[in-house]
Amino acid sequence: MEVLTQTRIIVCLLVTLVGIGAVTLSTQPGFEARITQNGLNFLRDVGVAILKQKITSLTIPDQSGKASSPIGHIKYELKGMRVTSFDIPSSTITTKPGVGLTVSLNGVSLSVHGDWKYKYHFVSDHGSFDLSVSAVDASVTIHLALQPIQRRAHSIQKSMNKEVCTAIVKEINEDLEQEVSTLKVNIPFNDVAEIDYSLVAPPVFNTSINTAHKGEVYDINHHSEAPGPIPAIPSDPEDSRMFYMWITDYLANSAGYVLHNTGFLTYNVTQDNLPTGKISLNTSEFPIANFLPEITKQYPGRLMQINLNTTSPPYINTLAHETNGTIEGDIAAYVVQPDNSLTYLFTLGVNLSLGVTVSINKTNLVWNATYGSADLSIVSSAMKDLPLKQLQGLFPLVCRAGLIPALNRKGESGIPLPSVDGYTFKSSSITYGEGFMKISTDLAQEEHKLRFKPLYK
Repeated sequence: MEVLTQTRIIVCLLVTLVGIGAVTLSTQPGFEARITQNGLNFLRDVGVAILKQKITSLTIPDQSGKASSPIGHIKYELKGMRVTSFDIPSSTITTKPGVGLTVSLNGVSLSVHGDWKYKYHFVSDHGSFDLSVSAVDASVTIHLALQPIQRRAHSIQKSMNKEVCTAIVKEINEDLEQEVSTLKVNIPFNDVAEIDYSLVAPPVFNTSINTAHKGEVYDINHHSEAPGPIPAIPSDPEDSRMFYMWITDYLANSAGYVLHNTGFLTYNVTQDNLPTGKISLNTSEFPIANFLPEITKQYPGRLMQINLNTTSPPYINTLAHETNGTIEGDIAAYVVQPDNSLTYLFTLGVNLSLGVTVSINKTNLVWNATYGSADLSIVSSAMKDLPLKQLQGLFPLVCRAGLIPALNRKGESGIPLPSVDGYTFKSSSITYGEGFMKISTDLAQEEHKLRFKPLYK
C-alpha cells in the first residue's frame, strides 16, 4: 500500500512537470524537456517526505466483525488504531528503458498501536496491542506511453484487508488518470495568446526522461499555425542538472506572429507615459525644438503624440552566443491640439534591431531588450522637406525613453514554462545555440500545493 501511495505522489509530480497529456503528432518539436536521474532523485525525496507525513498522520478506521474458532463465532472490535512510527531507510526511482519508471522501497518499517475487545456469549475481555512490520521491500513499475498509463504493483502486506487495498489501487489509478487528463498543456501567455506544450511524440525513457512538445503560441480565439521553419534541436547528452529545457526560436516567433496579428503590438507614446524628466514631447523643448525646429515654429508649446505599430511580426534570432530581435513598424507623429484633437505630421517606417538578454525568474522565462540600431524611411508626410537625418538622431531618444521600457515591462512577466505548483527553478543557467536556447536548472520546493485525497475516508 505505501509503495503505491508514494508512486502516486511521485508520478503526479512527474506528469505535471513533463506535461504528459494529449499527444498531437508532429514532425518537429518547438520545445523539448529532460528530467535526469538527479531530477528523479529530487522527486523521490519529495514523494518520500510527503508519504511519511501522510502515513504518520493516518487515522485508521475502527474494525469489527466475527471470527470463526473451534468453540464458535467470536465478536471482536479494533479501535483507536494509529501509526506510531513509519520509516523508509532507502528508496529509488529509476527509468526503465522503453517502458517507464521503476519505484523501489527498501527496509520499510511500520508500527501501529490500537485497542482490542472481544466477546463470546457472556465472556469478554479488552486490552491494547502494538503491531510492527519491518524490513519490507517493494517495487512498482509504471508504464508511461501514449495509451492510458498502466501500472502493476505488489502489496507489501498480504495480510491487509483485500477490499481496502483494492480501493487504494483504484483511487491511485483514477487520481493519476485525472491528473493527466486535466493537465494544462495550453498555458495562457496573456489576454490574447496561449502556449501549447502538448506532446508531439511519446516520452523516451533511457537514463533520463526525454519529452518533445509542440512549443508554439496560438491566438486564444483562433488556432492557426505560425509560418516559418522550426529550428532543429541537436542531440545533447548532458545530465548533470535535474531538469533541462530546449526552447527554439519558433516559440518566440510564433508569439510575435500572434501578437502582431491581434493588434497587441501597438503603443502610443504620450508625455503621460514617459518617465518623468527623461524626455519632453513639448514642441518648444529639447529634443523636438532642436531636431525639428519647423514643428516648433508652426505649433509652439504643444505636446506631441507618437503612435507605434508593427507592420510585420517581430523576429527573434538566437545565435551561438546571443539573442537578437528585429521589429519592423510605422511611427506616426501628431500634434495634440488644445481640444485634444490630433494634427497629423508624418509617418516613418522603421527597422529596429534589439539586443535581447533572457533569464529565469522563478518558473518564467523573462527578457530585457536594449537598443541596437534603427533604419528610418519616410512613408508619408504632411510637412515639406521632412528632415530624415534629424529624425534618425531623434528616434533613439524616443525609443529608449518609451518603446524599450514598454517592451521590458512585458518582459518582466515573461513566458511561463512547464512547472509544478509549489516548486521553482533553482541555480538556472542559459546557453545558446543556432536557433534555440537551453535552460539547465535544478528544482527547489516551495509550499506544496498539489492536493491528494486521504487514504481513508
